[in-house]
Amino acid sequence: MNDEPQHDLPAHRLWQPATMRWFAVVFGLSLGYAVVRYHFASGVPWEHFPLFTLNKATSLAAVIFVACSYLVGRIIRWHDHDPAVKLVVIKFCGLMGFSLAAIHAFFSVCLLTPAYFGKFFDTDGRLNLAGELGLAAGVVGLWALALPAIATLPMMPKALGGTRWKRTQRMGYLCLTMVAAHMVAFGLHGWLTPHEWAWGMPPISLWAAIAAAVPLAVKVWLPASRPRAG
Repeated sequence: MNDEPQHDLPAHRLWQPATMRWFAVVFGLSLGYAVVRYHFASGVPWEHFPLFTLNKATSLAAVIFVACSYLVGRIIRWHDHDPAVKLVVIKFCGLMGFSLAAIHAFFSVCLLTPAYFGKFFDTDGRLNLAGELGLAAGVVGLWALALPAIATLPMMPKALGGTRWKRTQRMGYLCLTMVAAHMVAFGLHGWLTPHEWAWGMPPISLWAAIAAAVPLAVKVWLPASRPRAG
């Protein structure tokens, strides 16, 4: 994803060649994996593509984007040659991750029935412990991600002040922790039965948990301060 300098573009413009490529690669790979795993390998009927499959792809892409917003400039060095583009990519990844996470939440509300997710419901139709823990972690994670997203509004750095603004941006780490808990609650049983994986393809929840864990590990093992753009 290396880019030529794009200084002719407005500094605040998020949708530009570098970020278009990011979106095409991340969402394209997420959607492709979901289609292959669920429609081809697992035989899920195609009438479930608009919500069920898109929801899977959207959830994975959302986590990858949020994770990358904390990795660009630290272990992802593709944009180091152009600091302006790097800051745009960081902000784009964070905001795109938030928007896709919100879409995932709405999709999930539509799909949250025993017919789709029977293993998370008791016989009386109420959520079981795994279902409630997973949803609670997801809600807290979305809230934690909303805070740095709101802080990217133009007036917020001045309103919050430098220290509080940086503290707000770090709430993304809480989001990633909650995402990992969300995935464990919903996917752990499937992770432990690899012999049941369709075509040997790991569940999307496992890939999402790994993506969420990488920035957390980098924060612990490679501590460093760097400017962030959201």
